[in-house]
Amino acid sequence: MLESIRIEDEIEFLDAKNLELCIDQYGDPQVTLPDGSVHQQIKIIRSFPLSDPNQFICLIDKEENEIGVIENIKDLKKSGRKIVVDQLEKAYYMPRIVRINSIDGRFGVTQWQVDTNFGPNQINLGSRMDVAPMDGGRVLIKDVDGNRYEIVNYNELDPKSHALLELYL
Repeated sequence: MLESIRIEDEIEFLDAKNLELCIDQYGDPQVTLPDGSVHQQIKIIRSFPLSDPNQFICLIDKEENEIGVIENIKDLKKSGRKIVVDQLEKAYYMPRIVRINSIDGRFGVTQWQVDTNFGPNQINLGSRMDVAPMDGGRVLIKDVDGNRYEIVNYNELDPKSHALLELYL
């Protein structure tokens, strides 16, 4: 008979309220656990970056071993929450497209002239598969270099942008 596996036996959930997160003198995040152990040069990653970006945040040590999982960012102390959010923003940098000015296909690559929350940009797409509609009107776009872009809600785009995007959805 197969024995059931409990997630609590496989994952070390960390008590977010008792973690001490800081940035060391080299600019790397470190965590001190309630038992007093200190882990330096940690990585902070999302378990579910698209569907649940603020829950189940993984802390990884410099040897690529999992230290544990923070169930929800909101459970962290304010200073620790800021560090986690800052690190996640760096790791998951994704400009938001706010306007599509033009789309032009050349030599199998589609060039998009867009405005993002960081200013104007040209992105090149290799195929229609690089445009992924999500729930709630969200659209994720991956360019030929692997960079990712987001449209928060394509229904809120201006009419021209909406019409251009519709060709790829």
